[in-house]
Amino acid sequence: MPKVYFTDMRTDHRNNLIEKTKRLFLKAGFASLIDKGDLVAIKLHWGEPGNLAYINPPLVRAIVDEIKKAGGKPFITDANTLYNGRRRNAVDNIQSALENGFAYATVGAPVVVADGLHGENMIKVPLNNGIRVKEAAIAGSIVEADAIICLSHVKGHELFGFGGALKNMGMGCAAPAGKQVLHSDVLPEVNHEICVGCGICSKRCPVSAITITERKANIDHKICYGCGECVTFCPHGAIPINWKTDQAACQEKTAEYAYAATLNKLNKVGYINFIKDVSPDCDCAPWNDTPIVPNLGLLASTDPVAVDQASLDLIAQAPALPNSRLPEKGAGERFSLLHGVDTSIILSHGEKIGLGKREYQLQKI
Repeated sequence: MPKVYFTDMRTDHRNNLIEKTKRLFLKAGFASLIDKGDLVAIKLHWGEPGNLAYINPPLVRAIVDEIKKAGGKPFITDANTLYNGRRRNAVDNIQSALENGFAYATVGAPVVVADGLHGENMIKVPLNNGIRVKEAAIAGSIVEADAIICLSHVKGHELFGFGGALKNMGMGCAAPAGKQVLHSDVLPEVNHEICVGCGICSKRCPVSAITITERKANIDHKICYGCGECVTFCPHGAIPINWKTDQAACQEKTAEYAYAATLNKLNKVGYINFIKDVSPDCDCAPWNDTPIVPNLGLLASTDPVAVDQASLDLIAQAPALPNSRLPEKGAGERFSLLHGVDTSIILSHGEKIGLGKREYQLQKI
């Protein structure tokens, strides 16, 4: 049974939250995951500008310091988004990280956008045990890193119910082409009124499913398998994003992407969930609403399924905060009440494919 280490939010003059974060890192054995000279990806979500609920940069600095003590070379990283916003390309993405406080002077490590300028730096990872995904488009710097410490702010999400370690690693480590696969079960279509026949989509297509005829792109759906690269790289928006999928499919594919992101890092990945400022919506929104429960603490494990399950269990036991979107008299799993989504799907599927276990042993430090 996997261990999940927990530290609450109580502090005093001898024991502040930064020191407690460092102690959690060490108690969970994360220093032993790092060999001298390892390039260590600190995977996190630095928040859409306007959102203030993301993990505090000084707490990230605490993790950076411990990785350096263990001999690693840490870098802060996330991938570009699929939707339009302040994080869709590397330039805007890094600017967003800086605006939200993730400068080198603050966190002590450089910011690296894991999939390159537009999402072109991706590596196709075969998944032999994949049920919904046979090949995952993972951000290149995630695959190439020697170790990963995944820092996740636990919060609500309209499609997943909640976002934790599994969503952070699955959706967050996917290149934009992979994010298209996760969000859609529909093959792409070309809007000929917008298409100018530039041919970029045809050059990017890995199976030569796109031809240019009379200065318009055409997709052969007998060949296309929906990888999403044409959607990502069309400079004119002529191949629109498809968001047509069901919640179960998206959650299960995301669990498989989380597996793919760590497939080449046996015993080299640690997860810390921050149950702090638990906002009802994802940090991708340029705002954050009132937290739904009190600040509870931090959880750490080498098992992403266990650490997410433990997070949900602690939040379910916590009182609803007044004046939040959570019904005060509601009973049961908080995020299911909030979004009407079965949050167990991604956990059950993660367990099914061997990513982790839902049963765990909670050890308070």
